[in-house]
Amino acid sequence: MQMELAKPHTRHSRPRLALALALGAFLATAAPAAVHAGGNAYPIAPAYPVAEAQIAISAGAYGAVRSIEIELNKSLIVDLPAGVAEVVVSQPSIAAGVMRSRTRAIVQGIAEGATNIIFIDDAGRTISILDVNIVQPPLEVGRALEATLARVIPGSNIRVETLSNNSINDKIYFVLTGTVNSAEDKAVAEAMASQLSESDGPTGSPIIEVTGPQQVMLQVTVSEIRRDVAKQLGINLSGTVTLGNSTFGFNSTQTSVSNGIGGSFPLGDSVQINAGIRALENRGALRLLAQPTLTAMSGQPAEFLVGGEIPIQTSSINGTSIQYKQYGIQLAFTPTVRRNGQVALTIDTGVSELQAGTAAALTTRDVKTSVELPAGSTLAIGGLLSESASRSVDQIPGIGDIPILGALFRSNAYRRQETELVILVTPYLVQPTTPANAIPVPTDKSYIADDAEAFFLGAIEKRYGVGATGEIRGGFSGSVGFALD
Repeated sequence: MQMELAKPHTRHSRPRLALALALGAFLATAAPAAVHAGGNAYPIAPAYPVAEAQIAISAGAYGAVRSIEIELNKSLIVDLPAGVAEVVVSQPSIAAGVMRSRTRAIVQGIAEGATNIIFIDDAGRTISILDVNIVQPPLEVGRALEATLARVIPGSNIRVETLSNNSINDKIYFVLTGTVNSAEDKAVAEAMASQLSESDGPTGSPIIEVTGPQQVMLQVTVSEIRRDVAKQLGINLSGTVTLGNSTFGFNSTQTSVSNGIGGSFPLGDSVQINAGIRALENRGALRLLAQPTLTAMSGQPAEFLVGGEIPIQTSSINGTSIQYKQYGIQLAFTPTVRRNGQVALTIDTGVSELQAGTAAALTTRDVKTSVELPAGSTLAIGGLLSESASRSVDQIPGIGDIPILGALFRSNAYRRQETELVILVTPYLVQPTTPANAIPVPTDKSYIADDAEAFFLGAIEKRYGVGATGEIRGGFSGSVGFALD
């Protein structure tokens, strides 16, 4: 026997349920299966709802309410635990209930919307209540986009939902869910969805989780060695000659160096000669090593400064103003983890210091560049090898050119400068560590000296005994002592 009841029955006073169509019905409750770097998969429900062709209502669910979803122009077979005497469809224009037998019904999706279907047995009891939601089938453009993303982004699991609201603007929106291995993959997926969307603005809500490592620690090493050598040697001569009532003098000062020896030599009563040998040798050396370390999320900038600011006075037609310039150890970078495991870096780093004897002049070593390298590898992004030598001679014209004797009327200056500088960068992919005190810090084994050590030994830090917490402080191991060149 075949029975079709498409109109609601009027004998019963049961309330008729109505459900509004929600756009959220298209969204999956969980992201698709994610594959991390090790290749293990985590089972997660697919984004597209799986269309059920047949359901069975058990006897234990007699009288219960069940929600089902049917695509437009599709049907669903429902097996019931008891014979049906009556079927009530709240919105016959949305769904239809066709009885194939007393225990089997076919629910058909007629129009997009929500309704409910009530099955009643011979005794007037409710066998089951179905809350039915008729939805539009996924658009082919969404399925094509999903297949394309799976092909062009290896290791990704992205599901694409297509949403449209014909009653408002007849535009198509995409909702992306799932997992990718890097932020770069996520940006690529969003850009492809944006290009295919018919909307003028954003394409929808990307709900994509990045499963790969995203925190990058950058270690920068700035190492410099500088040597200066300067030598000066000269003879300063001066004297006077008295002839009668007239006195004549001469002066040959070829060097301003004050170091040396000198003397006065009178030659009779009318001649006085003053001579001074001036010599100076100056040597200087600089060793600079700075290793700033900074951690940031992929795609996010980070800045680091250890130093200070110096005030610089500037004048203009508007008056005098004070500007502050930073100095010290600076590091600013933006990391981006690529899909191939490489780390792209935009780096701006430098080391600056006040020049000796000045209040506003700085010696700086700055580098700004963009590089890409594997995590854990080191790359030299900057370097300098400079060597200069100069010699100058100051003399009295003519007399200074006389062999041997001319050495008394000239001075020599020699200067040599050597500089070696290298800047290295090393990125690492990092994760938080536990417990919090597992990483040693510089203050672990440093203790301020007590009054006795400071007064009698002149110590600033403790030298003998144990630490404040009772542990033996670190010492020397291996060959120690003096190294003689």
